[in-house]
Amino acid sequence: MTDLAVPAAGFGAIPLASILLYSFREWFDAHRDVVWGGLAGVIVFLGLSHAMAFVLEGKPFLSAGSGAAAATVFLLVGLGLGALIGWFLFEGPFLGMESTRIVWASAAFLALHSVGDGLVLGRDFVGGLVPIVRIDPLSVAATVVHRFVEGALVLVPAFAARWKLRPSFLLLFVSLVTIPAAFAPGLFADSLGLANGSSTTVALSTFLAASEASLALLLVLRGFLPMAGSDRGTHWIAAVLIGFIGISVVHFLVE
Repeated sequence: MTDLAVPAAGFGAIPLASILLYSFREWFDAHRDVVWGGLAGVIVFLGLSHAMAFVLEGKPFLSAGSGAAAATVFLLVGLGLGALIGWFLFEGPFLGMESTRIVWASAAFLALHSVGDGLVLGRDFVGGLVPIVRIDPLSVAATVVHRFVEGALVLVPAFAARWKLRPSFLLLFVSLVTIPAAFAPGLFADSLGLANGSSTTVALSTFLAASEASLALLLVLRGFLPMAGSDRGTHWIAAVLIGFIGISVVHFLVE
C-alpha cells in the first residue's frame, strides 16, 4: 500500500490550499449572492446528485447480500444520521450564532465527503496488481479544482462569520481524514479477506454517502440558499446553476 500514500496525501491536503482565498474575503462579502449561490450549486451536486447516485448504485449490492428490507433499513439509518448531525449543528444549544453554525455544518460535510472519497480511492488499490486510478494532467487538474472548491465550502462561511486566518486554516484540516480512510479498504481486506473486505468497504461508503446527502440537504436549505438569497435580485439563481454545472464538468473529467 506504499504507492497509495502519495495520492492519498495529495488528495487530503489540497483543500488546505484554499486558504489563499482569505485575501479575497472582502470581495466575497461584496458579491455574497453569487458566491453563496455558486457554492450552493456545488453542494447540490456533491451532496445530493452525486451522493444519492452512489447510494442507489450500492443498494442492489447491499440487497444481494442481506436482502432488500435490511439494505433499505441500513440506508435509512445513514440518512437519519446525516439529518441528526445537521439538526444538531443548526439547532443545538452549543454553537452560538447562525453564521458559526453554518461553518461547522460545512466542516462536517467536508469531513464526510473526504472520508467517502478516501474509501473510494483506497478501494482502487486493493486486489489488483496495478491500481485503476487514472493519473494524467487533465484528471489531476480536475481533482485539484474539485478539492480546492471543497475547501472553499468551509472558508466562505468562515469569512462570513468573521473567523480569523488561523482558526479558518485549522478547520480545513478536517479534509485530512481522507488519508486514513484511503488505507481502510486495505486493512479490511487484510483482516476480513478480499471479498469480505470489499463488501465492508462498499457498505461503509454507501452508508456515508446517505449521511452526506441528508446533511447536504439541510446545509443547502438552512445555510447557503438563505445567505445567497438574502440580497435583492436573482443573480444567485444563475450562480446556483453555474456552480452545479461547473462541478459536474469537473467530475466528468475525473471519473
